[in-house]
Amino acid sequence: MTDIGRVSLHDLEQIGDPAADEVVAGLVRAGQLHEVNRVLSQWQSDSQQIPAGLPADLRDFLQQARRAPDWADQLRLTRVHEFFQDDGIHLGTVMALGSMAMAYAVPRGAKMMSLTHRLHYPERRMANTGQFVFDLMQPEPFGPNSRFVVSAVKVRLIHATIRHHLRSTGSWDEAKDGVAVSQQHLLIVWLALSVQVLDFLQRLRISVTTQEGEDYLHAWRVAGVFLGIQPELMPQTVKQGHEMLAAALQRSAGPSPEGAELTKSLLELYQGVIPGKIFDGYVPALLRHLIGKDIADWLQVPHSRTWQGVIRGYTVMLGMLEKIEDHSRWAERLLDKASQVVCKVELQILTRGKTTNLELPTQLSGYNNQPTATTQPAGAIDTNVQHAGDGAEVPILTTDKPK
Repeated sequence: MTDIGRVSLHDLEQIGDPAADEVVAGLVRAGQLHEVNRVLSQWQSDSQQIPAGLPADLRDFLQQARRAPDWADQLRLTRVHEFFQDDGIHLGTVMALGSMAMAYAVPRGAKMMSLTHRLHYPERRMANTGQFVFDLMQPEPFGPNSRFVVSAVKVRLIHATIRHHLRSTGSWDEAKDGVAVSQQHLLIVWLALSVQVLDFLQRLRISVTTQEGEDYLHAWRVAGVFLGIQPELMPQTVKQGHEMLAAALQRSAGPSPEGAELTKSLLELYQGVIPGKIFDGYVPALLRHLIGKDIADWLQVPHSRTWQGVIRGYTVMLGMLEKIEDHSRWAERLLDKASQVVCKVELQILTRGKTTNLELPTQLSGYNNQPTATTQPAGAIDTNVQHAGDGAEVPILTTDKPK
């Protein structure tokens, strides 16, 4: 599936976010980025009024961008919160680890991420991601007290600011690489956080019903609107999402120095929060189990036969706990409560107990003006490579074989 309606994945490489881009261009021309960041730092929840002191065009944009789509189904959103409560600990882990790595497996996206200086600090990026995911899992993530909506709208403006800086500095070849943070790039990351997460859970032997999967996708469709993804581009079913992800990866995924570097930083961050050195092999083994050996090799994720066995044992244990939970209301309540507590602890670890403000970057740094060297050009990926996915029409993940 390489087309979405009448729009091809190639066409989506040339589309950014015109509404946000226009607003940001005005802010830069007026030299207002620093002041806008100061004022926006006061806006943390959708229950708050948009702060006074912002330019009129930015206020108008924020008022429009914070509105939920008419098709958002409150019943489905209520049900998906129950899913979050049930499997929140696993969802948080696979999103922050597996989905992040999947984004790094797209060379153009990885290159773009490496161009902003702040993204070279994985602690801050992971803190923002952890808070973002935690806010999405709250009872009313798109309701009147939502923190997620505010964060998503700010992320949309950050993407527009990155596009502006890359264009104005000549740091990005749009003729060669398409628009930075394009609709195609956003879709790939969105798919990694939505349908790919459902596959990750299955690989951990976490049961997901058809209704839970479709409700989860619906929640991400609503979230995608706040992030600036055109609604008609997002698949409406999990099956369609699998097909789109497989086509996008087949077209755009591959190895890159930036992807390997970002993945190394990601692993080091997680290993840094696990006490001692004896368990350092656990994180890369878990990541390899989630994303499969081919993508893991592209990203240079370390391989260990011993830790492979540990992860296999861990998934068996999770499967057993799932069965106990399914047949015992007492166990269900206990495990759900434990899941909520662990999620909060994990968030505290990732954020170091501090709230980080999302800010529009005032400049870029870290660009080395060297072309990205890939061992295999995007668009020419070996058709035998096994990507992430599920079902007959989607290539499946392959696992490491003992060496």
